[in-house]
Amino acid sequence: MFSKFGSQVTVLDHGEVFLKHEDRDVADAVKSLLEESGVEIILGADVSGVSDQEDKNGAVVEMTVGDMARQIVADAVLVAVGRSPRTEGLGLDAADVKVDERGYVVVDERLRTSAEHIFAVGDVNGGPQFTYISLDDNRIVMDQLNGRGERSTADRVAVPHTTFLTPPLARVGVNEAEAHESGRNVLVAVKAVADIAAMPRPKIVGETHGLIKVFIDADTDLILGATVFSIDAQEVINLIALAMRHDVTASELRDSIWTHPSSTEALNEVLAA
Repeated sequence: MFSKFGSQVTVLDHGEVFLKHEDRDVADAVKSLLEESGVEIILGADVSGVSDQEDKNGAVVEMTVGDMARQIVADAVLVAVGRSPRTEGLGLDAADVKVDERGYVVVDERLRTSAEHIFAVGDVNGGPQFTYISLDDNRIVMDQLNGRGERSTADRVAVPHTTFLTPPLARVGVNEAEAHESGRNVLVAVKAVADIAAMPRPKIVGETHGLIKVFIDADTDLILGATVFSIDAQEVINLIALAMRHDVTASELRDSIWTHPSSTEALNEVLAA
């Protein structure tokens, strides 16, 4: 986003592999996009300190890359190294509410804490840290209090997530390596967005970067996972996740009728591959 606004952006990654949880073709496509946008990506960066720049409104970042010491002067530094729960000082021990070694409140599948009458919802219980997971936490607790008491975190199948780049990167289920490691007979449908003739929307809005990958169990025709790196990925991935939760086959998605022009109709062509 800041690069699009005209800022020079440098991303420092302590790891040696960019987007290590993604397939290499997906990670390479994202890296190429960012670099094309003017973002410098430095892998293997071991940051040793950040200090105020003398006499200026900025910061100096000290780091080591391999055996070489480097320094970057920046107007602003965004630190993204994870989050920790703010549970200290709440007196949870007095209420007999247990926390784990990282400080997260320990809950069961119905979000009850060690004190049976107390629930913990949202990021503080150590689950996936997404707003929509907190919303589902609320549904689970309400079902315990006012419903049939049947809902639990075990019901969460095919939960998608999106990284809001431009275009967005969205995923649900397994990636390619995980699909093959599952021991199933796997089919892989993949196509670059720029090459999908049945998906004109990216060309209409002038954003044709990315690719779409879908992993299918060849024996059942069910979708095991998908990666959508394209315009409207945050919406397309929701449809694929719904299909996975309700055993809608890849062939049904391939042969369905979608509005035109839309990004969803890419499934007609990608799944035909």
